[in-house]
Amino acid sequence: MLIEKDIVILGGGIAGLWLLNRLRSAGFAAVLLETSTLGDGQTIASQGMIHGGLKYALGGTLTGASEAIADMPLHWQRCLQGRGDVDLRGTRLLSDTYYMWPRSNVRSRLTAYLGSKLVSSKTSEVSGESVPEFFKGHLQGPLYRLHDIVLDVPSLLHTLGEHCRPHIYRTHCSIDHDAQGNIRTLTLDNGCQLKARIYLCAAGTGNEVWLNVLKPPTVAMQKRPLQMVVVKHRNPHPLYVHCLADQFSSTPELTITTHPCQDGSIAWYLGGELAEAGATIDAATQIQRTRNKLAELFPWCDFSGARFHSFYIDRAEARQPDGKRPDRDSVIVDGNVLYCWPTKLTLAPALANAVIEKIAALGITASEGNDSPLTGLPYPGVALPVWDTL
Repeated sequence: MLIEKDIVILGGGIAGLWLLNRLRSAGFAAVLLETSTLGDGQTIASQGMIHGGLKYALGGTLTGASEAIADMPLHWQRCLQGRGDVDLRGTRLLSDTYYMWPRSNVRSRLTAYLGSKLVSSKTSEVSGESVPEFFKGHLQGPLYRLHDIVLDVPSLLHTLGEHCRPHIYRTHCSIDHDAQGNIRTLTLDNGCQLKARIYLCAAGTGNEVWLNVLKPPTVAMQKRPLQMVVVKHRNPHPLYVHCLADQFSSTPELTITTHPCQDGSIAWYLGGELAEAGATIDAATQIQRTRNKLAELFPWCDFSGARFHSFYIDRAEARQPDGKRPDRDSVIVDGNVLYCWPTKLTLAPALANAVIEKIAALGITASEGNDSPLTGLPYPGVALPVWDTL
């Protein structure tokens, strides 16, 4: 049986789910196909930070990345209040504040100062009673409050998925395509054939599968590997902070977010330069480096009973000529396929805007075609965060 839709979205991470919500609100008969669980891979491995780009200006210059991302926290906050282009009411907010802490030396303080002056997002120095409990009595040097927020990613995925639940399916696909890389039809696990006017590849590293099959001549992907670290402990004070070292860099020395675990413990989730530099070393070495770094940064904390875990994850992006991180989201059109990478969780709304503009430029409008749900395919469910599976 052949079923026709306006749009098929391939991949159920933040990019695919945000796109599905936007497109269905615009009247398109759109469905999303996912081979695993919603967010599995890059999205569930994110720290949940919705930031305004300050860390991209830490080198002392205003970059394309910092400009592209500056308005994102306000955009997401409107969505959380039900006043944005996607309704995120009910999504769990872990923190409405993020901090930036320069190390106690002149150069790192200067780095933080330069960054705070170069980005339009609200930044202010905190002191006295406004200092977070974790730092009280221990703070050396300035601490900046950023106009950034942190979301619980599983909750975010659940909210986005529930809005469009009848149109999200777990299935594998076999692809029928022409020599130019256009998709003719997809055959699903239930045996039906699915045909769309346009297909959106939004599967993160999973886009590699489609690139290998369709071989578009002008589209390529790059990966930036990370080794993230999870520290499970019972410190009662949550911590959301960029720790800055004494070098001028667009990447903080350490980026920490705090997450509740199913077993009642607390997880610190560590990214930043620690994760980037750790991509090429073994797990034992990465964990020892993490122990040393935490002891250096927070000598008042006892990590003797903490459990340390690490894992490798790739960030997928559109390939850049110099191999560096893209300044912003990427959408590349090849025939009837759009290849999409948000680059960062924060930029999912910007990616959706770019995709909708591309669709309009191709002359594709919402039709009165078949918008009935597919049968015989399950809902994927939401992926578990790494701190509950390691």
